[in-house]
Amino acid sequence: MSESIREALARLGAALDRLDAASLRHADGERVRANLETELDLMREDRHQLARQLDGERAGREAAEAGLGEIAPRLDRAIAALRASLA
Repeated sequence: MSESIREALARLGAALDRLDAASLRHADGERVRANLETELDLMREDRHQLARQLDGERAGREAAEAGLGEIAPRLDRAIAALRASLA
């Protein structure tokens, strides 16, 4: 076999090795991308769940504040009545 054919085969082998390595890197990149997309979907679902919980907590707090707003005048009247009866 001539020297030029050996060199050509060596270059072809090196090129195939680089192609194989690039193919493996691409496949690894695709796996990483798929994993990141899955993780992003999970984080989005967590965010939606936290937003729903926050809305529920906010509604509960607003209801409690409304209830306190109704109770405060009653307490003031009861305190005034007690002070008047003690005086």
